[in-house]
Amino acid sequence: MNTNLLIIYIRNSRDIYALTEWLQNALLKKVNRGLTPSVEYLANCSTMKKIVRMAAKKLSDLDHKTATKQEKEQAAREHAAYIIGCVEYLANNK
Repeated sequence: MNTNLLIIYIRNSRDIYALTEWLQNALLKKVNRGLTPSVEYLANCSTMKKIVRMAAKKLSDLDHKTATKQEKEQAAREHAAYIIGCVEYLANNK
């Protein structure tokens, strides 16, 4: 259940969105050069870890809940898949 809350914080917090937008733009540049992104690679990058840490802190501060390591990993994978979907859409619809 905490995974859903993490995803909500990731997608609806302005400071986290700024990092997501930066990561999306960086990935778009790589895709335009011919790189094929993978969910696992993106889920384990340092920026994604920072995004998940920020969301986990919000979860702790606002909801007084602690996300487990598995929930954080699941949220990172789901958000990575979301970012890759957005990047593929942007790359194909220029």
